[in-house]
Amino acid sequence: MLKEGRFQGPVLEPPAGGVADFGKIDAVVALGLQLARQAGIPAPTLRDAVWELLLEAGDTLRRLPNREHGWLTAASRGHWPDYVRSAAEDFSADGSAGRRGPASAEAIDRLDAVLLWLPHAAGSNPKRDPKRDVALLFALACGVKVVTLRRRFGCGRRTVYDARDRGIARICGWLRAESTFCRGLA
Repeated sequence: MLKEGRFQGPVLEPPAGGVADFGKIDAVVALGLQLARQAGIPAPTLRDAVWELLLEAGDTLRRLPNREHGWLTAASRGHWPDYVRSAAEDFSADGSAGRRGPASAEAIDRLDAVLLWLPHAAGSNPKRDPKRDVALLFALACGVKVVTLRRRFGCGRRTVYDARDRGIARICGWLRAESTFCRGLA
């Protein structure tokens, strides 16, 4: 979902419809708050919930069968953005341990919901590459090491974390605009 922006280069555009059509935002965010509490955050905010959901999405992606096994058809993988596939490839190139047990159906549903949120993490600042920022955010959530991201994208450690923070803030802003439940969260 790329379109030409005001400046040079493509801009990520959220898919038509998206998660709001399915009415899942409130339920997914509520689960994200629960995950944040389980992670040891006593009073989680929307920002904490979004980050925990991104971490869970990265974990779920690692739990999915390898594409060579053909468990997922090409059509079902086709809606995944390039940065999701490249993050999974980067993580496996990091020498990570093998795939753990299979992902549950609910976790896969949440993965699909969170993947629909990712385009909202892209900004419109002409000085920044929106695809790079989204790729950095999701790669960090997938567990790719910062040093690997620095080398791949040619940026500093602080830039990686700033891209993560900006992306999460943009997703939170979009969630607050879409959901009254999210507006009530800190």
